Amino acid sequence: MSMTKLASAAALATLMMMSSAAASQLKLVWYVEDDTQEKALKTLLDKYTASHPETTFDLQITPYDGMLQKFQQYAASGIMPDLSLTSSMEPVIRPFLADLSKEIGPDWINDFVKGWADGAKLGDQVIAAPLNVTSTGVFLNTDAFKKAGVEIPSQDKGWTWDEFTARIKDVSQKSGTRYPMVWDVSASRFIVYPFQYGNHIFSEKEPVKVVMDDAAWTKSVDDFVKLTKDVLPPGLWSGASSDNPKELFLNGQAVAYMSGSWQIPALAGKAKFGWQAGPTPAGTVRSSIYGGDYLVAFNTSPHLKEAVDFIKWITSPDVQADYAKTFGVIPANKKAAKVDYGNEAASMAVKTMQGELDASPAYAATDQAWPQMQPVWAVIKPAITQAVAGQISAAEAVSEIHKAAEEAVEAGQ
Repeated sequence: MSMTKLASAAALATLMMMSSAAASQLKLVWYVEDDTQEKALKTLLDKYTASHPETTFDLQITPYDGMLQKFQQYAASGIMPDLSLTSSMEPVIRPFLADLSKEIGPDWINDFVKGWADGAKLGDQVIAAPLNVTSTGVFLNTDAFKKAGVEIPSQDKGWTWDEFTARIKDVSQKSGTRYPMVWDVSASRFIVYPFQYGNHIFSEKEPVKVVMDDAAWTKSVDDFVKLTKDVLPPGLWSGASSDNPKELFLNGQAVAYMSGSWQIPALAGKAKFGWQAGPTPAGTVRSSIYGGDYLVAFNTSPHLKEAVDFIKWITSPDVQADYAKTFGVIPANKKAAKVDYGNEAASMAVKTMQGELDASPAYAATDQAWPQMQPVWAVIKPAITQAVAGQISAAEAVSEIHKAAEEAVEAGQ
């Protein structure tokens, strides 16, 4: 072989090695509601790779309920993914999270909805990227209301819980719908109820301290236990039933469903009856709770730059609008274009649930945003389910929640 050909071959080999070295496969951990969401996510990732051919993805779907265990395994092994979807930054993984205020810039986080953006902060650091915002509230089977001849009030008028429970029991009986109401069994869905009576856990401003009024909280828990017996399927909130609230509502077996805006795509695509979001009943105040998803990058990643580039892309205004439309969520980026959800019921539902957030008190954002809240979430659900089951009193359940909150403040978590 001539020297010229040898040089050309060597140059080609070097170029191929450089290209191979530049290519990055990002290990991405994600959770989805169903196969439709997984397919939509893969389409989104393919779109990114098409415009960034040096970056591909090793997508690992993990059940939402298994995320904490997954994070614990990562922390114990020291072997992290490059990116992960999460709804909260558990203390066990915080030391491994990249500081996006350094990687992207200190002002970048200001582009996002404040209540959810605050939850991405840990001191001076920004340890997560707000991906979407969710709102908790009530969905209604409007066909059942029409059949029963019961009118649904406008969102600005709304109804109290006493008015609401009387109406849905009436609608259930007159329309032949099996249950007046179903309710997601989760801590964040439960806490909206005490929020609606002015009961929250932490102060709205720093320094963070526990502000629980135990007597008022106990009344809220007692009233919630009564609700579970009055309008919910037997055993749903005590753990004695395997009924799935979402499936019950989608199958037309419930008049009302307490859940969140992430259910809108499923309702738009699968519900065989008329439906709408809200108005959500109120206690002494109207309240939802800020929720949603974050995307985190791990500082142990050998592909941190590429991971951060993907974060900047998926949280950019244009992509946020597309993401929101695809997944039926509220954009986290305030600069995102107005979203046309392609379905009138879905578009109205998103607008209504955004209105629920807008009407919520400050603690609907701050309670979940403070890092001290993370260990408390794990206590709320078992305490409330035990109270519903009659294993402990409402006062004892509140005591457990209060104790966990005080311990979190003392630990500085």
